[in-house]
Amino acid sequence: MFSYIEHVSLLNTRGEALARLVQRGLVRAGMKDVTVLSMQPSSGRRLVLRYGSALHRVQVLPVGRHPRTPVEEPGWLPLLVSSGFDNATIHRLADAGASFLDERGNAHLSLGGRTLLFARANEPARKGIHTRLAGPRAQAKRAPGALALNRTSHRVAFALLCKPELADDTVRALAAAAGASVGTVHNTLAQLTDAGLLLDGRLHDPGRLLDTWAESYRRLAVRPLAPRALYAADDHWSHKVRAEVQAVVLLGGISAAAVLDDQVRATDGIVYAATLGPAVTLLRLTTDPTPFRVEVRERFWGDGLPTPQPRLVPSVLIYGDLLREGDARSLDIAANLRRSDAHLRALG
Repeated sequence: MFSYIEHVSLLNTRGEALARLVQRGLVRAGMKDVTVLSMQPSSGRRLVLRYGSALHRVQVLPVGRHPRTPVEEPGWLPLLVSSGFDNATIHRLADAGASFLDERGNAHLSLGGRTLLFARANEPARKGIHTRLAGPRAQAKRAPGALALNRTSHRVAFALLCKPELADDTVRALAAAAGASVGTVHNTLAQLTDAGLLLDGRLHDPGRLLDTWAESYRRLAVRPLAPRALYAADDHWSHKVRAEVQAVVLLGGISAAAVLDDQVRATDGIVYAATLGPAVTLLRLTTDPTPFRVEVRERFWGDGLPTPQPRLVPSVLIYGDLLREGDARSLDIAANLRRSDAHLRALG
């Protein structure tokens, strides 16, 4: 263990001593595949981290409990080191993309714009603190290998399932694709790692993640954008979506499954849009009941996620929508989709 006073005193000691402390802190946080090499030992604060075959120059900055976000010196990555950071500081620094480490095991390490580690100390949640501040490691201790997705982390898992290569991209790229905050992405990646679903920047056992995501999606409350039920005038409404020049409104649920499978017929269905207006205008939806009910849901994800065909939502969401319906027909269509869709097959 090392204290803040020890950190400060190390400013004028040999770099090897500081390197050993940083290495021990990374191991404590679970980053055992990073090697710390000493550099400029006379200064005592500049090191080199080796991760795989890449070398990264690091400037270690001993700080107190509430540090400011550091300004990067050209060519050097600032690493904030302290005896302990509080929860608010941890989330503020992680959201800002700053790298930090403390003796309790809290750590965030970002190299080359990619987050390699976001670890939380294994501490019980204190009374009065929101559940999200208890940390993924505390959750993992209560239920080893379990993964609990809330409304925001569910979006991150969705983006990863739609585009698994995002697991090896920058946190900000994943946050943009998921429509989530950087802090949510950090927390979700830590949960996935603790559950054994994310290893070395790759999804591990994505089929299990898909099952977990789909089960969570069935439980989450999904509210349509319209306060009242909306209806189309005839069964050509889905063709209007597919003929749209710009992908402002997207088909989901059984109406999307009908596009992918000639054996499926659908009169009603689900569409996704950023706002209600474009869907109402395009499909001329009204509140007058017809056999062609159309539910308009909010498009919660960002751009760049692949879809099985233009004007459809990603196949992961089509699958999830069918499972949410819960009736025997929808479940059969979902099972067939998982077997026939190339992307879902690749997930397992």
